Amino acid sequence: MKDGDVFKIPLGDGRAAVGQIVSEHLSEYYVVIFDFVAPEEEVPSRVTEALESEPLFSGLSLDALFRPGRWQVLENRPVDGRNFLPAYRIVIGGPGNVMAENFRATRRRPATDLEKEILPYRDTFSAAIFERAMRAHVGLEPWRDVFDELRVGRHVKSADLFDD
Repeated sequence: MKDGDVFKIPLGDGRAAVGQIVSEHLSEYYVVIFDFVAPEEEVPSRVTEALESEPLFSGLSLDALFRPGRWQVLENRPVDGRNFLPAYRIVIGGPGNVMAENFRATRRRPATDLEKEILPYRDTFSAAIFERAMRAHVGLEPWRDVFDELRVGRHVKSADLFDD
């Protein structure tokens, strides 16, 4: 799997959603899931339409649902990580030393007071949580509060704080 891979997420009712790998970080993948659902057999021919829809969920995930083939890669398309990749807060050497860090963990600086409050710690979510969030979004299961953490636009983008 690589940056730009577009994949299909079966919802279990004959429909599927579409996601894209934005970037890999270590052994994790930053994915975005789009607000697009179609009959599963139509999804491969509607990738352009899916990628033009609103991004709905995003975050770091592992490859657990790619490896058994549940999430199938359909094709590879360019993706601009600056539109999605978040900045994080980290603590180095004790609670008083809070830093803002770019997504790739290649740049950091002392966090401002506001950044200390709003930047998230680097969290990884299971692929199943993204799938369940999408199922809840389309009414196939109840909404859970954890799904709110996956909403696009909830976090400050790395590109807004760092030149990357």
